[in-house]
Formats: sequence, structure tokens, C-alpha cells
Amino acid sequence: IIPKHNCCGLATREIHIKAERLIICLKLIGIRMIRSLPKHPMSIALVATLFLLPVIAIANTNPLPNLKNVVVVGGTHGNEYTGVWCIKALDRSSEKIHLNFPSLNISTLLGNPEAHLANKRFIHEDLNRQFSHEALSVEIDLSDDDLPQETIRAREIDQLLGPKFATTDDENAAHVVIDLHSTSSNMGLTIIVAEGDPVMTRAAAYVREKCRQAGEEVHCLVHTHPSRSVRPNLSSTARHGFTIEVGPVPPGVLRHDAVEKTEMALFAVLEYLHLYNSDVEQLKDILNKMYKKHAFKVPCFKSAAALRKGEMSGKISWPSMPDNPNFPAYMVHKHLQDADFELIETGDALFVDLDGNVIPYDGSYGSPVHLMFVNEAGYYYESSGTGVSVAIKTEYDLETGELVKETSNEEL
Repeated sequence: IIPKHNCCGLATREIHIKAERLIICLKLIGIRMIRSLPKHPMSIALVATLFLLPVIAIANTNPLPNLKNVVVVGGTHGNEYTGVWCIKALDRSSEKIHLNFPSLNISTLLGNPEAHLANKRFIHEDLNRQFSHEALSVEIDLSDDDLPQETIRAREIDQLLGPKFATTDDENAAHVVIDLHSTSSNMGLTIIVAEGDPVMTRAAAYVREKCRQAGEEVHCLVHTHPSRSVRPNLSSTARHGFTIEVGPVPPGVLRHDAVEKTEMALFAVLEYLHLYNSDVEQLKDILNKMYKKHAFKVPCFKSAAALRKGEMSGKISWPSMPDNPNFPAYMVHKHLQDADFELIETGDALFVDLDGNVIPYDGSYGSPVHLMFVNEAGYYYESSGTGVSVAIKTEYDLETGELVKETSNEEL
């Protein structure tokens, strides 16, 4: 077993790739072998030291003066092929990438290798819901054959990239995690960041305008979790997390246009990070010029507060069939299909049941509100949180990253 800092110091791409292969081998072979061993304290301790360290601190949220260690993740959901393609392409062009962004140590990570090989979103549970303080602090019995695969993988990733709740800063830990996703819903190119992280909200503002200048419309989505400690997503393992979501793309499918949109946003955020490290005054000047006409406010959507386990944001949930919790008893009404970021009001058609009855929106999240991730295939799964996500149009302050007000429903 290679010590963590040697296997994933992120200093060189070669070390990182070899380390990830080792981790996958340990996961696919070693962990199962260890499970079959007697409960010897030393064998458990060796694995616990590498993968399963307990959560002992509140996640640090202070911005770093230099963001050099950047990890680009694809395949957090195994059947989202866009991100996997992009990290493979990134690996093949590593020398060119380093020349373009010399201040960054960029490495890649395949989020859920087993799910990717099986062409599934996950094996047992949604990996992108495993990184909250509550989830990472649960004690694990490695002899338990029923332990979810994603629970183990989450601990591996936390040690590779963090740990998220470390008591001291690790110079080899990931400073920024860029997580690449695709969605079956009509989200277009959407950037997702956390409220109150000004480094990433400014990154979102930069990427938004760069892509718009290239003719690509971008939605900025701000998640409103009260703290980094409760954020369950993989990108929260780093001090700063940035998610790129592109759709519509069916699960298990590659689309050239979706890959191009993802790479456009990815290279824009890498450009931002390089400027952050090398010429922060130039970066500030660029951002100020971009948003002076908006009074230094960035148009965005904020997610409604998550209410149930498995939710990244608040959702209008549908009931499930009694014989299958992953099969909805209602389907999304045809008028809402592909209508991501459109408005819905109380009384508008929302779902249809097996008898053809129309179920209207009941106004539970207010009225009117915007819908997103409409008929997202991943949200048919109970562990991902079923239903249609809800968002509110607003804007955030360019300097602080804090949401400043809720706007009217007129286009910004």
C-alpha cells in the first residue's frame, strides 16, 4: 500500500494515474479480499488508515491564496459518459494543457469506476450524495458484505482529494474539484456553484460571460446549502467546488455537441483559475468590465431548499409504484417536457397519472417558480431524490458571492 501523499499528491499526472489504477485495483480486488479476512485489528487499521479515516473537524471554507491543485472528475454517475470522455481527452493533451495553464497542477479522476463499467448511474446508492459530514462520519464495518459500494468509494475519494474535514491544510489536497455531469433534461449548459464561496461564484460569472461571448447561453445555478459541511456532492471534498452540467444527453450516450459545450466551460474555468494564481488584478479588471453593465450583479437561479434525503435542492416529488420505488406513479405532463427554467404557477398542469388524470402544481414552493431537471432520468431513483427540481430567479453579488435579492419573473 502506497501512502496517500505519494499515491495522489497531484504533483504529476503520471503519479496520479498510477495511483488511481492502484486504488481501483484495491477497490475491485483488495477490499473484497479484506472483507473475507478475519476481523484482525491490524488488517482493518491498514485499510482504515488509507481510506476510512473518521470525520473529526468542520470543513474549512476560507479561500486559499493560490489554487494550484485542480482535479477534474468525470463519471461520478457511471452512465454520464460526457465527463468520462472529457477527462480522457484531458489526459491525452496534458502537455498542451500545462503550457496553457502553467500555474495549475491538473489531474483527473474517474468518479465511480464500477458503475461506469456497468453503465449505471450507481451500483447501490448515488455517489454524489455521500460527502456530507453526516455521511462521512458514519462508522463502517468492512466485514459487512452489504456495505454499499458508493459508501466505500466515497471514503476513498475523500482521502484522495481531501480529506474534506481535515484539521490541518494538506499541501497535496485538491484546492478545486471540477465535476463534469450530463443530464437527460433540457438544462443546456448549466454551471453549479455554492452560495457564499466568492472564488467559485466569480468563476461562474467568468465562465458565463466567456461562453456567452462565444455564442453559448449559460445558466448559473447557486446551491443554497447552509454550509460546506452539509453539502453532499463530490466536488465539496475540495475547498472549492465547481460543477458543469450539460443536457439533454441520454444516459450511456455520447453527444459531440454536449462534449464541446462541456469543454468550453471547462477550459474557461481553468483560464479563470490560472488568472487567479498569476494575475489577480487583471482578473478583477476583466470581471468588472464584464459586469459593470449589470451593476456588478450576476444573474442566476437559486435552488429551493432541499427537504428530503437524496436531494441536492428542493423538488416537487412524485409518488412511486408500491412494487418499485424507482418507478413513478405519475409522469411529467407533456407541456413541461423540455421546459427547464420555465415558469409554473399554482394550478398549472404538472403530472399525469395512470388513468390520464392531470395533477396540477399545488403551489407548495410558491408561485410562480421555475422548474429545472425536468424529467431527469437520474431523479427516478429514490437515493437521488425523486421529482422535479425547483429554482427561483435571482442574482448574486460579484464580490461576495451572496445572493442579493429575488427578482421579478421578467428576463434578466
